[in-house]
Parts: sequence; structure tokens; C-alpha cells
Amino acid sequence: PQREALVALRSHNSGASLAAMLEATSLAVQPDLRAQLRARRYPVHYLCGERDAKFRAIARDVAATTHIIHHAGHNAHRERPDSVANCLARILRLDIKGIL
Repeated sequence: PQREALVALRSHNSGASLAAMLEATSLAVQPDLRAQLRARRYPVHYLCGERDAKFRAIARDVAATTHIIHHAGHNAHRERPDSVANCLARILRLDIKGIL
């Protein structure tokens, strides 16, 4: 049902705009900054869905503090917005229990 809802939502997108966005933001055209992330002297928090093997591997590769969003894939922010918000709140040391 979630996938069908996402397909329905995206079916109204402009093909030309989508192609332009993918060409501009594709990992294939972005600089590889993993070496800089490995060399950092500050913490990096990395949120990813538990079923997103590609981005979980990237998080491991850069030795980031990884926060797994359970029952989610690549679109964890859409699939589990409550879990993402709670994770961000924990990272920021906020107690939002009962607010969301």
C-alpha cells in the first residue's frame, strides 16, 4: 500500500523536471566526499532505513554514527516520519514525548 501511494503521488510529476533533478543530484555526478567524512574531527549522524542496504553500507564506510529507521527503506522520511522525527529529537537531546 505504501509503494502504491508513492507511485500515485509521483505519477503527477513532470517527466522533464524529474529527469533534470536526477541528472543534477545523481550519486554518479556528485563528488565522492567519503574520504573527507572519514577524516572529520566532528560527529556525523547518519539516518537510513533498515532495508536500504546501499546507504547503510555508505554509513559504515564513513564510520558515521548510524541511526537505523526500522521498518523503512530508502524513503524512511516518508515511510516512517514519526520514527525519523523521534530519532532527530534524540540526536538533538530533546524530549518530545507526547508532542508528536
